[in-house]
Parts: sequence; structure tokens; C-alpha cells
Amino acid sequence: MRRIKRAPVEIFNLSFLDIISCAFGAVVLLVLLAKNGETDTQAGPNNLSTLVDQVLAAQLNVELLKGALSDKQQELAKAQARSASVTEQLKALESSVPRAQQTLQQLQDQASSLRNEIRQATAMLNVPKSTDKPSAEVGGIPTDADYVVFVIDNSGSMVAGAKWNQVIAVVNDILMNHPQMKGFQIIAADGSFLYAGQEGQWLSDSTTMRQRAMDRMRRFTGGGSAPEVGILRALDLYSKTRGKVSLYVFGDDYRHRDLDAIVSEITSRNTDASGNPRFRIHGIGFYRPSGGDATQFAAFMQAVSKRNRGAFVGLAF
Repeated sequence: MRRIKRAPVEIFNLSFLDIISCAFGAVVLLVLLAKNGETDTQAGPNNLSTLVDQVLAAQLNVELLKGALSDKQQELAKAQARSASVTEQLKALESSVPRAQQTLQQLQDQASSLRNEIRQATAMLNVPKSTDKPSAEVGGIPTDADYVVFVIDNSGSMVAGAKWNQVIAVVNDILMNHPQMKGFQIIAADGSFLYAGQEGQWLSDSTTMRQRAMDRMRRFTGGGSAPEVGILRALDLYSKTRGKVSLYVFGDDYRHRDLDAIVSEITSRNTDASGNPRFRIHGIGFYRPSGGDATQFAAFMQAVSKRNRGAFVGLAF
């Protein structure tokens, strides 16, 4: 039998080296992958903690923003409520404008009527003096009194501007148109006297005394608008005077709550034993363009004058 010769076996040939090289490369790759895996595993929990902190911080910011938004919403609601209130007030003011205009028109009509009356009254007061005997009446007001008392509102509205000079001029005109006058007296509406210490007495009627009184009246200011006080005091102090007495009440405002009661009291205090008025009580109303209540003063003095044999004249300067 023929023996076949085999080639000798080589242990370290090229194929073996290739396998060894691949295996070594695989081991190196595994080592590298194992290290990367350890690093990621160790860093993972720290990243998670950071993310949790960030989420909590974001939630806190959200809550803060919600609170701020709630505050702004409340401020907006209050502002809207204030705006609604202002709108209602504006509507109320707008609705009151027609009423105010109507009232103004009524006052203007009354002022026009008063101007017509003053033209008639002053036309006679300003008649030049003559040698004839003066008339017994001026502007519908009797001028036959022996004594004259003035109760004058000397509050701010009456003494403002040139109005007080007009008041003084009317007082002087009335004095000059009383031919039989023996004495006179000037009292503020609140009951104070032009000449303190002369309460219950008469100022003698003379040219010098009249002039002094008119000059003193320029500083006789600062009282109140309560003519019933001055009227009642004059009635108490001079009710026993012998002779005819006329009482003139000047004013542009009156706000007594019970008009009928005070008119009745004045009338009762001015009635003598025979049931007749002791004094003639006249009213001189002055126009007041704004504020106060000149209309109520006119109504008050018309009622008092009618019950006490007097007359009322409205003056519009």
C-alpha cells in the first residue's frame, strides 16, 4: 500500500494571527465600552437630581406668577368697580344738568321781575328834591313814620363787591324820604347794633348823624343771615315807643326750616292790645346771582309784610 505524504502543519500561520488580532481588538472594544458604561451609570443619578430641582423651581415660579396674576386681576376688578361708580356719577350729573338749567331759568325770570319792580321803586326814590311837601308813599311804601329801624343782613353775600355800597345808598334814600322822622336805629340781622351800647335808644335824626351812620355802616359787616333774630329784638326793645314806627328788613338769603312758625311769632309779638300791628314791617330783597336762597327771603318778607301792614320791594342791581 502506497503511503501518501502529507504537508507539515504550521502553527503560526497568517490565519492564526488574524484571529488573534481580531480577538484582541474585541477585548479592547469591550474594555472601552465597559468604562463608558460605568461613567454614564455614575453620572445618571446626579443628572436626575438636577432635573428634579429644575422642575421644582419651575413649579415655584409658576405659583408665584399665579399669585401675581391673581393680584393683578383683583386690582383690575377694583379699577373696573371704580370706573363703574364714576360712570354712574357722571350719568347722575348729566341728568341733573337739565334741572339746574330749568332752575337757573326760573331764577333769571324772577330776577327780571325784580328788576322791573326796582325800576319803579328807584324811579321815585331818585326824584330830585323840590320845595313841595314829600309824598306820603315812596315806591308803594308809606313814609309817614316817626321812627325807623333797619334790620340788615350784613353777611358775606351782602357786603361783597359794590353791593354793600348799594345797600347803604338805599338806607340813606329811605331816611331822606321820611319827612316826619325823629330818630332811627340800625341793627344787624343777628341782633347786634351799629352803635354798641345804644340798644333800646334812638339815634337822633340830623344830617350829621345820618352821615356818621352811613360812614360807620361801611365797617358794619360780618354778621349772619337770620333776620328773624334782629326783627324780634327790635320788637322787644322798641315796642313801647310812642309814635309810628317802621321796620325795614334787608336781605338776600333765608333758610329757616319752619317759615310759617316764625312768621306767626313775629306777627304775634308785633300785635298790640287792640289786635293791630305796632310796627309797619317792610322787606327789601336784594338779588343774589348764585348760592343762598333769595327766593325764600322774598317769600318770608312778603308774608311778614302782608300781616304787619307793610310792603315788600325786590331790588336787582
